[in-house]
Amino acid sequence: MLKLMRDSFQHLKWILVAIVAIFILFIFVDWGAGGAGGGAGTDTRTYAARVNGETISSREFDRALYYMEKNYEQMYRQPLTPEIIAQMGLPKQVLDSLVDQHLLLQQAKRLHLSASPEEIRQKILEVPTLNPDGKFVGQEYYARFVTMSGFQSPAEFEEELAREITINKMENALQSAIVLSPKAAEAEYRRVSESARIKYVLYPAAREAANVKVTPAEVQQYYTAHQSQYTHGEQRAAKYLIADYARLRAQINPSDDELRKIYNQRHEEFKAAEGAHILHILIKVDPGSAPAVDAAAKAKADSLVKQLRAGADFAKLAQDNSGDPSSAGKGGDMGFVDKGTTVEPFDTAAFSMPLNTISDPIRSKEFGYHIIKVLERRPAGYRPFEEVKDRIRALTADQQGKDRARDEITVIAAKIKAKAPKTAAEFTALATGNVTSNDTQWFGKSDAITGVGNNPPFSTWAFAAKQNDVGDIIGSQRGPVIPFLYSIRAAGVAPIEDVRAKVENDARMEKARQLAQQALAKALPAPTVDAVAPKLGLAAAEANINRQGYIAGFTGDTSALVDAAMSAPVGEVRGPVMTGDGAVLFQVIEQKKADPVALAQNRTQYIDTLRQQESRNLRATLLQKLRKAATIDINKKLIEPPTPSQQGV
Repeated sequence: MLKLMRDSFQHLKWILVAIVAIFILFIFVDWGAGGAGGGAGTDTRTYAARVNGETISSREFDRALYYMEKNYEQMYRQPLTPEIIAQMGLPKQVLDSLVDQHLLLQQAKRLHLSASPEEIRQKILEVPTLNPDGKFVGQEYYARFVTMSGFQSPAEFEEELAREITINKMENALQSAIVLSPKAAEAEYRRVSESARIKYVLYPAAREAANVKVTPAEVQQYYTAHQSQYTHGEQRAAKYLIADYARLRAQINPSDDELRKIYNQRHEEFKAAEGAHILHILIKVDPGSAPAVDAAAKAKADSLVKQLRAGADFAKLAQDNSGDPSSAGKGGDMGFVDKGTTVEPFDTAAFSMPLNTISDPIRSKEFGYHIIKVLERRPAGYRPFEEVKDRIRALTADQQGKDRARDEITVIAAKIKAKAPKTAAEFTALATGNVTSNDTQWFGKSDAITGVGNNPPFSTWAFAAKQNDVGDIIGSQRGPVIPFLYSIRAAGVAPIEDVRAKVENDARMEKARQLAQQALAKALPAPTVDAVAPKLGLAAAEANINRQGYIAGFTGDTSALVDAAMSAPVGEVRGPVMTGDGAVLFQVIEQKKADPVALAQNRTQYIDTLRQQESRNLRATLLQKLRKAATIDINKKLIEPPTPSQQGV
């Protein structure tokens, strides 16, 4: 292709305003296009997907998957096993990305933004390996470079470059479509830079809620005034049949003879390294801490060693002082620890010091100072049957429960195939003693599903299915399920009948917050928060506040508290302010306000950051529109071959 390029190729030039107009029209105007559908292609060897008739080859998919795997391996610094790849859903991630890419490329072609031959040529001339000293290496070396990079030919490599250039042009066009004001940059600067530390007393609404009554009229009034709280997106409701692991597992109790047979068959699995039964106290020191922090931790560790050697209770000191969350609650008892599984200085001491003695503080750079006592050691070898019997019993019952669930749900699936149920009643009538019927109630695309939890495959199926469709077997944490979609409703406000219990509780909590606010107001004026807290039987606490919303120790809407804390003078008692939890009185201890000079210096940076964020949102909206209008045929047999582990049965 390089030999055919013409240096004088004239670039296509487009007026930005026209491009933006086309984007806005396409994204936000409904042209009545159809939804995604499945194509007729069944060849499992030649394609990964087809997007509006355009093929994504299995080779393109394999190459993209390979590079994604390598990126994750670099990130995690370890190879990815097939099991990890399946758990992470990498094949689906790659395929979704390729489908999005092809949709954008097709849209770019409609907008005349595709890469030109001259742009491809210029991109090649920017590759340092191909242009040492600013001179192209020649066609022969170029071809070798391309094939060594995983491409079959220069033409395939140049197609990939064309896609990259075109996608970049689309991304740039999207960013150029975003217009942001200086006020938006100021708001973003305040959001990321302003903060405060407060001392506060929270009067919890729960203290009043038990005594609050609301009438039906008050519930209706609250619902009418707060309808935005009860709006929902497009929703689905489904029945599903589930072979519940827990129910089936409870019916399984392997005998000791069965367990011993499994033990003998899988003897190598119960081989263990040399181990030590260890009691542990950790005085935590974060890596990079100042010398003074380290010295204080060492002094504390020395003091604890002295107390232990004088006869102090190890369990009590561990519970009160240890920074090891896995053992502190158990009095420092780590149980048996295999040799070679802990940090080096800890491991060395654990397998060399005398039994039932207290170690000197052991410094590890990762964690801090360790104090240990070794109660017992055992040699490497096979764990005896009695020691691992309960573990084998649990694993065996779990596996047999899953096998039973698979068999039970497969029988139901065969019945459905033989005579497809046409109504929810016909579907639920297929339930048995081991396969039960459940109802999801209404759920949105990203909502947890009643009885199943967050389950993307279930949600994806439900939002692609038609009313009265029956799905295939879908895995869940509870067990394999078969869904039946019985109702669909458009986005809107939920009828009060559907949310009455929630509205009633919300109305009650609103009255309780008002009572909490009144109780705090009666304690004013006060010189400090500390003076208010004892009067009300409450404790003062401290919290860090920023404009990004989250405040440790609070739930619900805290925006009023954030605004008040950012504007209040340091030291003054302010409030009471209502929050989701109740009402708050507070004093600002420290406050970091927006710096006008820094804002002026960084305004461009903040505008660029916001533009990138808004560009991603616009891209997502565009892709949603393109997907809705597209015919997408996924080769599931090639991309996601069904396996028992993936189905969860």
